[in-house]
Parts: sequence; C-alpha cells; structure tokens
Amino acid sequence: MTETLNTLKVITRENKLELSQVIRVFNLIPDLKFKLIVHQENRLSDKDDPQTADLALLHGDADLIFQSVNDLPYPLPGGLGVIALLDADLPLDTVSSTRPKDLIAIVAPANREELKALFASNDLRNQYGKITLVGFGPGNPDLLTLGGDKALSQSDIIYHDDLLDKNYLNKYTAEKVYVGKRKGSHCFEQSEINRLILESAKAGKQVVRLKGGDPMIFAHGGEEVEYLERNLVDVEVIPGVSSGIAVASLLKIPLTHRGISSSMAFISGHSENVHLPDAETLVIYMGGSNIKTIARKAIKLGRNSETPVMLVYNLSLPNQQEFFFTLEELSFTEQKFQTPVIIVIGEVINFRNKSFTELSGNNNSAKDKNSYHFHELGNELEKLKSFDWLIFTNRHTVADFFDAFEKRGKDSRFLAGIKIAAIGKNTIIALRERGIRADLTFEDEKSEGFVARIKALGIAPSKALMPRSVQAIPVLQQSLKEIGWEVNQLILNQHLLRKTLSPLAFHLSEKTDIYHHKGIEQLTAVR
Repeated sequence: MTETLNTLKVITRENKLELSQVIRVFNLIPDLKFKLIVHQENRLSDKDDPQTADLALLHGDADLIFQSVNDLPYPLPGGLGVIALLDADLPLDTVSSTRPKDLIAIVAPANREELKALFASNDLRNQYGKITLVGFGPGNPDLLTLGGDKALSQSDIIYHDDLLDKNYLNKYTAEKVYVGKRKGSHCFEQSEINRLILESAKAGKQVVRLKGGDPMIFAHGGEEVEYLERNLVDVEVIPGVSSGIAVASLLKIPLTHRGISSSMAFISGHSENVHLPDAETLVIYMGGSNIKTIARKAIKLGRNSETPVMLVYNLSLPNQQEFFFTLEELSFTEQKFQTPVIIVIGEVINFRNKSFTELSGNNNSAKDKNSYHFHELGNELEKLKSFDWLIFTNRHTVADFFDAFEKRGKDSRFLAGIKIAAIGKNTIIALRERGIRADLTFEDEKSEGFVARIKALGIAPSKALMPRSVQAIPVLQQSLKEIGWEVNQLILNQHLLRKTLSPLAFHLSEKTDIYHHKGIEQLTAVR
C-alpha cells in the first residue's frame, strides 16, 4: 500500500460523536491510517455553489467524508460520488436520535477508483440487487423492446401496473406483484411502491418495475428514480413506446407535418386546471374524464371550435377503437369516457382521410372545381340559393357567417327561401340575436338525435349547406348523407376574417365522403 493511501485525510468536526464514527469505520480496515481535516461544517452542500467540504474533496485537500445516507444531498455535488455504504453499528448522532439508525455513506471524488477499492469488500451494496424501470409500451406485447424483455427474463420480482397485457407476463418466471394505480382505485400509494421496490433490492433481488408506455412520461418514473438513487441503489431505465408516440404510427396520423404542424405537446389531462400550451398538435394523456373541460378551455384559448379531435380507446390492443369529434362537439358532452383513452387535438387528424395537398390547399384543380371565394364570386353569390337548407351547428359559425354577409352588404333577407336549422341551445340563441327564428331547432347537440328528429318529422332528403369555420369532418354531414341528403360544407376562412380583416373568403366544398364516426354512446358503452 502506498503512503498516499496509507494515510487518508478525512473531513470531520472536532466532537466526540463524529470522531467515534471515524474510528469505527477505520476499525473495519485496521491497516489504514487516517488524518483528520477539521471543518466547522462537515456536511456536503445541497446547493449549486460548492461549500467548504465539497471544495476540499474536489481540490485534493481531503480524501473522504462520512455522512448519513438520510442527510446526503441529492444529487451529490458534481465530481463527488459514494464509494461505499457501511453499516458498522455506528451510534446515532443527536439529530437522528428520534429516527431509526441509517447507513453511513463514504463520499470521495468520483474519479478516485483506488479509494473505492479500499472499501469495496465492506460495501453493503454488494449484497443489493438491481432495479430496472421498464416501459412495456401502450399494451401490445409486440411493442415491448428487446431490452425490456431481457430485463424481465432476468428478474426475480416484477412490480407491474394496469396498462399492459398481464397474461403476457406469465412467460416470465419472476414473482409478479400488482401495484396499479387507476383513478379512484389505488392498490398502493406511490410511497408504498417505492418502499416495496427498495426492500426487494436490499434483499438482493433483481427487480423490474414495469410500467405501461414509457417510465419517464406521466408514470412517476422520475419520483422512483430519485427515491432509489437517494437510497444508493443501482437503477437502470429502459425506454418504452409511449402512447403519445404510438398513436401516431398505429393510426397513420403524423403528429407533425411540414406545412400543417411544426409543434406538438404531451399533456396530462386529469387536472381541472389542465395547462394547454400553444402547440399545433396536443396529445393528452389521462383526459377521458375531463374532456369537456379540456375542449372548452381549448376554445377559450383561441383554438377553432371546428378543430378535429381523435380519442383512441385501448390503443394497440385487439379491442382498440377510434372516435372522432370536433372541439365544439366535445365542449357540450355530458358523457364520461372509458379509460385508457389517448386524445389528439389538431388539424393533423384530417390526415386520416385527406392528402397533404388537400389539407394545404395546393390542389389547384380541386380548388377550381369545388371552392369559391366570396370576394371573387360577385353576382354568383346567388349560387348559395340553390340549397334547400342552411344548417348551423354552433354559435361561432353563426357569427362568422353573418359577419361575412355584412361585409358584402348583405343581411338575412338574402337567404329568403332557404330553410334554416339550428342545433344546440347556444346556436338557437345566436340566430335569434340576429333576428332569425330557425325553421327546425334541436337543443341537444347530438347529431344522432337531430337526424332522428328529421326522420320523425318526415322531412324529405334535401340539399343542405353546412357553414363551418374551417375544413373539418362533421359527424352530422355523414349521418345525413346516410339517409339520402346531399350535404356540402361552406368553409369560413377565419384567418382572413380575424387576422387580416380583409374581405372574408368562403370555400364551398362538395366533398362529402367523411370518415365514420362511431358516436359518444358507443365509446361509453365499451366495457
């Protein structure tokens, strides 16, 4: 042994208790000599700025410092590491006299491998197992990574939650412990889960904490890693395919796309005060029971009420189902949605049925045939009178539609001979404020009920025009088409109206092949 290692410089305070701790530790290795470096404060810093003890170790003025694990700062100051964890039957200090005795960490510069070797045989962590946090993915075992499968195969015990295929775990010989936490039903609190995992590792077991999706995305992974690292247990994290990523690939809907969406955000949706950032595509986890609040807040923050929304139930599993709405439709629903549901809000949803050229407006031939701008139509505004019905589905399109008419010097008299339908209480009120009493009203916002009302009244299939704020895929359009109606969309370009205040542009679209909407009732009926 060299003289450098034979005499180790140890930071301590000059009091009987701490001196006895140093002596007891070095009694484990009698051949070692030590020299005390006395500091007024021998605790490591828990701040960004290194303190006296930290600097002494980092500058080579001292080799070691002993500290209770319970008192270690997290993370340790940069450049320092725990080289050994000891239980040498050390006495409690006065601060910890009311709590169970904890372990003593020996801290040294992280690059001093020779110091680590000195205490290696006495390091309690040699007896510990390893903990691996594994992401199972959205539920389908085919999406489990090779690294995740390897960790599961080598484990002694698996702590798992809900969002995965439990039957698949039967292929592993490890003990399985369910620690799932669903809304309103917690098998274990997070603190209990942390303790169970730690105790298993201290017992020498190879532990896997298995989570649905990715461990570090809305899965308490950060809390578990910090708790375990604070207790000086070896932790590895193996990524999983998060539902927010998987939904894009499995549904073939890009979350980002040049010219349509250049930003996206992952959001936890269970809070009543959910934060909706200014991203073009929003992906919401855990929002099924809060969707009405989310939709209303999105509209209040300036998102177009016609923005498409997709809800996917049991993503990647055999009973996966997709449901499509607009923000306006969801903002009035009283339905509760079954979980797990992943929610995507944004224009990218329209890629389900449209090409990029259709969404971006670059298809000139289609535009010439099916699209008209009011400021170019002139006297051909009379073409709008070829429709039998004008159907309003929300108060926003009422305002935008008649504001556009006023800009062209028109008012409701221009619509003489066209019957008007209004769906929803707010839509009815908005029309009355314009001096219009609709020929057909339906206070409920559900399109299925409106179609049933048409059937009950014996209204013959007709040609209808449905004003929309943006190009969207309304549920009602498809439902009316199925009973023989011809329904076209009158797309109000809100960007021109609200941002540039230039003459409003309308797009008259004859596209009526809309994706199938399965209905709120079907989603809530899933068991």
